[in-house]
Amino acid sequence: MAKNTTNRHYSLRKLKTGTASVAVALTVVGAGLVAGQTVRADHSDLVAEKQRLEDLGQKFERLKQRSELYLQQYYDNKSNGYKGDWYVQQLKMLNRDLEQAYNELSGEAHKDALGKLGIDNADLKAKITELEKSVEEKNDVLSQIKKELEEAEKDIQFGREVHAADLLRHKQEIAEKENVISKLNGELQPLKQKVDETDRNLQQEKQKVLSLEQQLAVTKENAKKDFELAALGHQLADKEYNAKIAELESKLADAKKDFELAALGHQHAHNEYQAKLAEKDGQIKQLEEQKQILDASRKGTARDLEAVRQAKKATEAELNNLKAELAKVTEQKQILDASRKGTARDLEAVRKAKAQVEAALKQLEEQNKISEASRKGLRRDLDASREAKKQVEKDLANLTAELDKVKEEKQISDASRQGLRRDLDASREAKKQVEKALEEANSKLAALEKLNKELEESKKLTEKEKAELQAKLEAEAKALKEQLAKQAEELAKLRAGKASDSQTPDAKPGNKAVPGKGQAPQAGTKPNQNKAPMKETKRQLPSTGEAANPFFTAAALTVMATAGVAAVVKRKEEN
Repeated sequence: MAKNTTNRHYSLRKLKTGTASVAVALTVVGAGLVAGQTVRADHSDLVAEKQRLEDLGQKFERLKQRSELYLQQYYDNKSNGYKGDWYVQQLKMLNRDLEQAYNELSGEAHKDALGKLGIDNADLKAKITELEKSVEEKNDVLSQIKKELEEAEKDIQFGREVHAADLLRHKQEIAEKENVISKLNGELQPLKQKVDETDRNLQQEKQKVLSLEQQLAVTKENAKKDFELAALGHQLADKEYNAKIAELESKLADAKKDFELAALGHQHAHNEYQAKLAEKDGQIKQLEEQKQILDASRKGTARDLEAVRQAKKATEAELNNLKAELAKVTEQKQILDASRKGTARDLEAVRKAKAQVEAALKQLEEQNKISEASRKGLRRDLDASREAKKQVEKDLANLTAELDKVKEEKQISDASRQGLRRDLDASREAKKQVEKALEEANSKLAALEKLNKELEESKKLTEKEKAELQAKLEAEAKALKEQLAKQAEELAKLRAGKASDSQTPDAKPGNKAVPGKGQAPQAGTKPNQNKAPMKETKRQLPSTGEAANPFFTAAALTVMATAGVAAVVKRKEEN
């Protein structure tokens, strides 16, 4: 009989221990079920928001292509004198489409999303400040280039004046040299005429000498004949004949002297002419050399002037490029100013929505009063969630800034879509795990109901059995807490590894995935929280230092386990 009683008590203790374990598991699975419902509710919003963002990204990409096409056509036809009225109208239509797309981006659905997460435009302001500094630097560079251009224009003007003065001086020198050449040619012409006249006189004298020589020869021949014929009979005529010969010889000597004097004068005139001609040739050669030097100088000056013109053209082209870049930076600044105004409006809407959410949270806190330990744990979790919410607000501000630039950064949109797709897969995996856990919970619930029925049939426990059961339950709760702490550490390691695997070198901050997504204990995490990085220090609970999660934290699970144990003990005491 005593042995049967002992066995019965042992069976009851074993049954009570199993019942307490099942109660704790049921509490945890119930929390997981609620988290799964949150995931399913947020999943539909995520899909709709994802689709809307993809459509807006495609729309901004089309608008970007249109704007680039219009600008390219305008610059291509500008050089042909084509009027830009049509392009102005097209750009106005493009501006209207951009405003409409921006209004869609800042619409009610976007404001609801911002109302859930908040916004912080610190990064945008920093970028605007950086762009303003860049604009100031560009203005300084432009001013410096303008100064250099003015100096270059002054140098070009000075070069033109110097070149004009040199050219005028060279022309004057050439004119003077040509006048000297003309004068020398004028002086040389009479000398040539005089030389020609002297040559003619010399020829005439030569003809006279030849004529006299011929006459002398004839006379000698005649005289010889006469002498031979009348030598004997004409003794008286000998004197006359000798006188005539002497006269002829005298004339011949005079003619020879005249010829020699003429030849000497001709030689002197010829030498003087050759000397003057050589002098003139030297002067002409010197003038030609000076002319060549002047031509070379003029060509060098022309080359320098052409180089200065090319430098001016290059400077003007660089100035035009800088002006275009300045206009582009000014346009970007205007776009950023407009975006900043829109962000301020969105921030005001977010603050109102946040106030409504906080009011709703206060009402829920008043309506849902639970035990003192659970309320404290939930309050700590709520504070941690608010800290995480602030971090998410900052991250969402970065996301909004990235959305404003989606027309220029298509790769960011692609990376964001890939991140959303990974989050969707992780959410589906979490949903499957929750459904699996729900099935296990249902089976355990059936077993718990069976155990409760058996427990109702049992008798009251002794004080010793209560103490043993209490110690057993506390030991199991402690073991469960240690197991959960280990799981939290493993989960943190998995998060860090997954974050390092999913991060790419050119990924933007708004496209980093939330560490640990797709894990079963994190089913309550919203998939769209991977839009921006969250620092681990701001995602930890202040009470235990665990990762912030609305339901699956070591502190929350400990509270749940303690509440389950207390409920079982209280029920056993009542029975």
